[in-house]
Amino acid sequence: MNNAHEFDRQYAARQLHRSRNILRRSIKYFYINNILRDVRGPTIDFGCGAGQLLSRLPAGSVGLELNPALVAALLSTGLNARQCFFDENFLFSDFLAGHYKTFVMSHVLEHFDGAENILRKILRSCQRLEIERVIVVLPCALGYRSDPTHKTFVNRHYLDQHELFACEGYTIKEASYFPINVESAGNYFIFNELKLFYIRTKNAGLEHHVE
Repeated sequence: MNNAHEFDRQYAARQLHRSRNILRRSIKYFYINNILRDVRGPTIDFGCGAGQLLSRLPAGSVGLELNPALVAALLSTGLNARQCFFDENFLFSDFLAGHYKTFVMSHVLEHFDGAENILRKILRSCQRLEIERVIVVLPCALGYRSDPTHKTFVNRHYLDQHELFACEGYTIKEASYFPINVESAGNYFIFNELKLFYIRTKNAGLEHHVE
């Protein structure tokens, strides 16, 4: 995830312009509802972009974003956003345990090489933060192929292959496709998504990570 254009003002301006399009906002509303039905309490929105989801999250939520121009734009509207400076272990060391209840990562994981390792590190940090719910949203096949910055395609087979259905003290409660809950639909409909809903098993599997 090292594309320089994702950090410039032109990229931020394009994202903000797209987010204000009435048709896109109307369609996006239903996709965000699909995420919100599993959100509980203050939430970390990792990769919050133009803030469409962040603006509808519960009080006390925060958005993390790499692009400083997007962060500045979100702050100017009164949203709680921070520029994200993560290390290779995704420690989120600026956050205290116990405050946030949900962690959302929507259309972010596919931008990384070795997505299975990134997800494990993030889940490990969520354990430290005592986060109860983790929601990951990913593109289906056609959506994945549409963006050259995508690096890892994640589907049910990938999750099974890398033993990600239960890991780092979290278990997938639901792995579903939206709006058409059939994986093959993603071969033809570019906006079909895979949503992973993890729930926390108290401290399970955490002991060997504690130093």
